[in-house]
Amino acid sequence: MNDVAQQTVGQMRAGDHHCLSFGTDAEQQEVLTSYIDNGLAHHEQVTYFAADDPVAVLDFLRAGGLEPDRYAAIGQLRVMAPQEAFLAYRPFDPDAMLGELRRAVDMAVAAGYQGLRVTGEPRVLRGRPGSDKWREYEHKVADIFSDRPVLGLCQYDRRVFTPAEISDVESLHTHTVVPDPLYQDPHLSIFPMFQPPGFRMVGELDIAQVAAWLNWISRAAAGTEDDLRLDLADLRFIDVAGARMLALLSDRLAQRGRRLVLQALQPAQCIVFHMAGWDRLPNLILAEAQR
Repeated sequence: MNDVAQQTVGQMRAGDHHCLSFGTDAEQQEVLTSYIDNGLAHHEQVTYFAADDPVAVLDFLRAGGLEPDRYAAIGQLRVMAPQEAFLAYRPFDPDAMLGELRRAVDMAVAAGYQGLRVTGEPRVLRGRPGSDKWREYEHKVADIFSDRPVLGLCQYDRRVFTPAEISDVESLHTHTVVPDPLYQDPHLSIFPMFQPPGFRMVGELDIAQVAAWLNWISRAAAGTEDDLRLDLADLRFIDVAGARMLALLSDRLAQRGRRLVLQALQPAQCIVFHMAGWDRLPNLILAEAQR
């Protein structure tokens, strides 16, 4: 497994050449909607190399609250079919593709944009002539990002690529990309999880923010009837007030026949629940981290 650093999609800037590996459509669309929205807001031209019908991309952008048709009409957003991008050269030619990318950056700047923001789905190349040269392309394209106002996000579907292939392509990028936090305060950030659905907590959960967090998570959890899963692997600290808040949340969920599942608890965190007796709540499930 690679130790490639993670970065939230909202932190991406010109010069970044990052990788997104995803396992669900929801995860892909969460990240890409933010990525494209940020580019449009920063007056960058955005180009999406689709693996399927471009209409599917426009549909999920609309569902995410964007107005892709308006930006497509003025040329700021381009969603390109496979035959216009990765499949335009047969067999796939890394150098020809790189030349097209250089010209696209120059044209975006000449048109008055701050730069070019690109993303693509290389799964469309699997089994196609020249697909064995994709790694060469990923290696060479880094030079373009180093000296031009361009940033790129390469998408890899974990349902299509093997774990070894994912590990290999991640090693060719400076960062892997994760969704932006859904909630953030000076001590705590909360990110969406997709397999299984839930939330990942990063930071510290203490008395300073329990009221605000309890209100937020109660609203966030209201839209589903499933159990609520919270991954605490990256929660560095939780005090009694924070644990009590989670116990209160489990009570709220119990009124709707749902459970609160706390995943990847550290032993010290389990002790807090045990001392207060909250580990005996019937609908609060505590799962310790694997050692």
